[in-house]
Amino acid sequence: MNEQLEKLIALGMTEEEAKQVLQDDDEIAHGADLFPLTPEQEKASAQARRAERKKDTKPRERKRKEDAKKRELIDSIVQNLIADNVIVTNPERQIDFEYHGRKFRIVLSAPRT
Repeated sequence: MNEQLEKLIALGMTEEEAKQVLQDDDEIAHGADLFPLTPEQEKASAQARRAERKKDTKPRERKRKEDAKKRELIDSIVQNLIADNVIVTNPERQIDFEYHGRKFRIVLSAPRT
């Protein structure tokens, strides 16, 4: 505490002012509000602390490229499938069907190389 007192005195404060600053600093550290703001000041302070947000943008509508080869494969599988209730859920990806009373699903994927 003496070191801090000496530093404050070296900055041009009197000993009483330096002691008062250290006491106020200690009270603030323990949660005291020595400098309350008026409602207008509090509102301005809250406004200044508020960060600007990125404005919301409308999501872009992406048109997916059609994959003719995957469609060709799905069509070929459907034509050669010996099953009941064949439903092509997604013409480039998925086939649902029944075989001997059980439901099955074939999902075609093409991993990137």
